[in-house]
Amino acid sequence: MCRCKHINPMNNSISAKIALTALLAGALFLSANSAFAASKTRTRTRAGTYQDSNGKSGTFSDTTTRSPGETQRNNTWTTQDGKTGSHQSTRTYDKATGTGTVSSSTTLPDGKSTSRSGTITKTGDNTFESKGTVTGPNGKTSSYDAVTTKTADGRSTQDTITGPNGKQTTVNTTVTKESKGEVERTTTITGPNGKTEQKSVETKVNPDGSGTRTVDITKPNGTTETRTENFTSHPTVNPGN
Repeated sequence: MCRCKHINPMNNSISAKIALTALLAGALFLSANSAFAASKTRTRTRAGTYQDSNGKSGTFSDTTTRSPGETQRNNTWTTQDGKTGSHQSTRTYDKATGTGTVSSSTTLPDGKSTSRSGTITKTGDNTFESKGTVTGPNGKTSSYDAVTTKTADGRSTQDTITGPNGKQTTVNTTVTKESKGEVERTTTITGPNGKTEQKSVETKVNPDGSGTRTVDITKPNGTTETRTENFTSHPTVNPGN
């Protein structure tokens, strides 16, 4: 659907919902750099279809706008039953101070919603830390603390989420650029009970803007799910900014 940092609210497993919110922190490294580096306003729209191994399918559209110091994303999707969901996020970053902010909200097709807000701080030459809170559909609040480090061919993130009851979930993510237009992301989620879930995402974007994204999920009980997404990308640049 989009690059490695994309949030996919179409995944409905409980642990994945927790991780999808936390994984935004892992994306902050790229957001901070791209937001500041953009000298003009650039907008990219990606739209396509998805289908999973459980027979579920639908369509989606994702628009990302980058301007100096800020990145905004608006994502919508429609299920095969005609129900819709949405996600909006805004990230800012000031290179001079090495600090930024992030805020987001998600509304699922069943009407339930979550929100998130936090801060970004550069803690080293290639390291960023993100801290903040997540409010779930029941109104309860969790906190997160994520450290993202740039590597030679991507980045790695170690994230700890502390729930309202004090129990912790860890999310470890590695993103690797395999080749031009091809990125692989592997995430391992370990819950308070020690059970783990693994998610592997491989995204390939062709020179003409078309692309595919394959998501493989292994649940704590050993069962697996697969989702395939096909999309087209349309970048634009506003020379007036």
